[in-house]
Amino acid sequence: MGLKYKLPFYAMCLAGIMMSSCEDDSAVGLSIQPEEDLLTVYHHHINTETQSIITDSVISKADYLIFGRYSDELFGEIQAEYMTQVDARTGGIILPDTTIVTYNSATTGILNTILQEFDDQFGKITKVSNPRNFTIDSTLYLMQYSSGFWGDSTALQSVRVYELNKAMESPKYYTNVKIADYCDQSILLGETNYQIQNSREIRVPLSNDFGKRISSYYMEGKGTSQADFNQFFKGVYVKHAFNEGTMLKVDVSGLLIYYHYDADIHTTIKGKDTIISSEKIRELYGTNPLVTSYFLSGNKTVKRANAIQHEDWDNMVQKIQMNDSIQTYMYTPVGVYTEVEVPFETIMDSVKHYAKDTTKVLFNSIRLIFHRKEVENKYLYNGQLILIEKDSIENFFNNNKTPDGLSSFTCNIDSKTNYYAFNITRPTQNKLNQSGKTYAKKMVLVPVVKSSDGSNYSYKQQLWMTGTAIHGSAAADTLRPCVDVIYTKRN
Repeated sequence: MGLKYKLPFYAMCLAGIMMSSCEDDSAVGLSIQPEEDLLTVYHHHINTETQSIITDSVISKADYLIFGRYSDELFGEIQAEYMTQVDARTGGIILPDTTIVTYNSATTGILNTILQEFDDQFGKITKVSNPRNFTIDSTLYLMQYSSGFWGDSTALQSVRVYELNKAMESPKYYTNVKIADYCDQSILLGETNYQIQNSREIRVPLSNDFGKRISSYYMEGKGTSQADFNQFFKGVYVKHAFNEGTMLKVDVSGLLIYYHYDADIHTTIKGKDTIISSEKIRELYGTNPLVTSYFLSGNKTVKRANAIQHEDWDNMVQKIQMNDSIQTYMYTPVGVYTEVEVPFETIMDSVKHYAKDTTKVLFNSIRLIFHRKEVENKYLYNGQLILIEKDSIENFFNNNKTPDGLSSFTCNIDSKTNYYAFNITRPTQNKLNQSGKTYAKKMVLVPVVKSSDGSNYSYKQQLWMTGTAIHGSAAADTLRPCVDVIYTKRN
């Protein structure tokens, strides 16, 4: 650990004042200022040590799910799968849905102008009554990834959707969750191949018998709550089944069921009120207009969990740690972080070297600085990090805490200087004054995503494909991890 000192400076700044004060003994200036009120400013630059560390899992708490398989020369091969419940819309769904909607409606239902597409003599639909002959047209598992993907867009891959055998009941899940504890893969609901070259969604065909089974829950009035539905249908396991090349950020997923039914349609013909049956419309025009769908989403209001597997884990660990003196890493969704030794004792020693009475010392700025290095494979780098004690990571994210500036800190990368700088002034002052808690020497840099609901904000561990390197102890002196210390001492 290196240590550099820059000697105190203040004489040059005050020289002009001293000269003018000597000219007039009556002037109020430095000549009558008590010596003990003089301040000396010190600036120290202290190098510190870092190393790459690996955690076996992170909490699965992102606003999205990741899916796919991807290999990389530096970090190896990872696979991301997930399991999820589906939102049953607490309170129940009415099937068939006779709601009349417009083009601007946010809900599904029967479009009020649909008859005008068959014949312009029809007016708008005002009501649909006496529903009958409910029929499933198609059943799908939908995965939309509009936010993006990582990897080769032309790679042909495969996905399988299985039904869970055991309910998801844990209050929280981690990325090392064992899918086999919840799904024995005995009930295959559907599978398909996919490429992402020309699409932003994957549609996995499921059987119409499965669609009838899900629909029966609502049509037979078996329950009205999410808990009831979770016992009826426990959820799905979405498995990556073939090849590798891409990772998807799945924003929307769930069961999509299309159906049609017959009913009496209240409308107008040439301006006169009338009721016409859907059977009659089908006889005249060959199509039933009463076609709609409903969607059961695997959104963040229900239990869900990403399962991240890493092939050849030991080799990856050995490869990245053997270069720690050159650079250390942060890599997600696998939990590779950088651990730093915060040199509190060295800071204290440097202060005591110049200030025997530490009660007269005030820290103005202490920044823990890490210079970013370009990663070989051009991964997306992390824009925001949290510096935290390793043993506090789980509690911090489980309880939606925010950095307190004492034992946890956050910063964004400075795009101009290309470094991260954490302000650790408060805990260092407390340590010098021997007040407050005992601060850990070793802390961890954790990639995070900040989210807000408008009035409140929280931090979540990054679960997308990112790779960040920072210069290590063998870097050029101006790029090494360091603590930049500025303080003043009263004489």
